[in-house]
Amino acid sequence: MFGFDFSIAGIGSLGAMMLIAMVFICYCFAIHLIVTWNPYHRPAIPLVFSLILSIGPMLAMSMEKDGNTSLAEILEIAFLFTSLGVGVIVLWMPIILAFVTFQMLIVSRKSPTEDPLIEMLEN
Repeated sequence: MFGFDFSIAGIGSLGAMMLIAMVFICYCFAIHLIVTWNPYHRPAIPLVFSLILSIGPMLAMSMEKDGNTSLAEILEIAFLFTSLGVGVIVLWMPIILAFVTFQMLIVSRKSPTEDPLIEMLEN
């Protein structure tokens, strides 16, 4: 019998996978907001919360028992979260793509609703 193990690099719990994926996605979202900056775009609040959600768990994991952190530990944890985040996203990608495909099939099968404004224009 063939069994599929959802653990990657020693991550066995679903909560840890979700935390790592959240940190990775928030990190990518923060980069996206910074790169697509323009005068009409005001991403201050999403950028701050995205940075808090991406840097917060990294700082919490790099804290030592006495409360000290070093830059080397923070960078090591950031590299670990980034590489594991890519792995977790790739691991769950078939399930995500199946869900998205199912949703697209449902949306494409629906008939458009009658719009009263279009009927007024035609008359």
